[in-house]
Amino acid sequence: MQLRNLISRIRGEGKTVGLDIGHRLARVAVVGHKMGTKSTLLALEQDTIPEGILVDNEIRNVPALIDKVQVLLAKAMPGGVDGDFAISVNWTSGILCDRILVKPVPKVPENELVLQTAMGRSPFDDSGNVLDYSVLDRREEGVEAMIVAARKDSLVSWINLFQALNIKLSAINVDAFVLGNIYSATKTQADTSGLPSEDDDDSVLLLNLGYSKSYAAFLRNGYFNTARSILGGSVRELQEQLAGPLGISHEQCGDLLMGTGVREAGLDESKIKFATEFIFEEIAMKVDTALRYFSSSDNYKNPSKILVTGGGSNIVGLTPFLADRLSLDVVLLNPFKLVQVDNNRFFGMDWSAAANTYTVAMGLALRRF
Repeated sequence: MQLRNLISRIRGEGKTVGLDIGHRLARVAVVGHKMGTKSTLLALEQDTIPEGILVDNEIRNVPALIDKVQVLLAKAMPGGVDGDFAISVNWTSGILCDRILVKPVPKVPENELVLQTAMGRSPFDDSGNVLDYSVLDRREEGVEAMIVAARKDSLVSWINLFQALNIKLSAINVDAFVLGNIYSATKTQADTSGLPSEDDDDSVLLLNLGYSKSYAAFLRNGYFNTARSILGGSVRELQEQLAGPLGISHEQCGDLLMGTGVREAGLDESKIKFATEFIFEEIAMKVDTALRYFSSSDNYKNPSKILVTGGGSNIVGLTPFLADRLSLDVVLLNPFKLVQVDNNRFFGMDWSAAANTYTVAMGLALRRF
């Protein structure tokens, strides 16, 4: 196996496995890379995560999660589990992020200078954090960098999980950054295709509606700027809000939100429409608050586009409702534009639904190492 991987590296070939492990679903995407050609989608698989294994972004049952990941990877790569592995942590798991301008100091390496500056700022000075950074710009007055801090114990738990699986991680990313990278890549593809680009906005809002956590991430000039949690906007919370007025179970509410189970619930469609539009309005108000906060900080102009992703983006009627309520274009983020797809291998795949389900896993798998 190692010899085969070495030969592939020499030929400019590689394979990246992106793993997105959430509170309800674990998803894997496998993408093959070859120098000079468009990457190829090799596999997509998902499996449910039982309640209690992952709670508030923390692993609570390691053996059970190991079993789940092993089964998932075996389904995705029946010929043998190999490749470069990348995972993500959720933005809502206590990630801290800020921009800094570091003035040059003679004979001090840039890496040391950025990290020293970051560690001198609260709350980045917490010894329980792991720091990293990305250089955004180098100019005469100094280096502009995006600094990121994550809880050390949280990262160690994920590293230990994959060590138990005998898998070496090539990268641990933040899902908000992954979504931003997908947007930037699709924008670049449009810009270089010879066709007019629709994505020339200075500011874009990425709305990630997950099963347990949701947030709004803002991009400015193609770079991540900031993010805010959308409390009450997750799929599970929407099910809970819908269950009371309709008098049905959370599971039935989940079916209704995805456009199924109306007849089975035995409810009047007008009653369902009234209840769902009420919770849609709640989401719209929270997104509008986030938009106002962003546009008021540093005089940024209001984003002219919202890209929706996550399982909640499959909720029937939500996208057009937000577009009408907020007077903005609301579209879905589609990572499959960036890869070659063999439709025979993925026969019968609903690519619209898959784009929302596998967005983060695909963003991770698109990385080349």
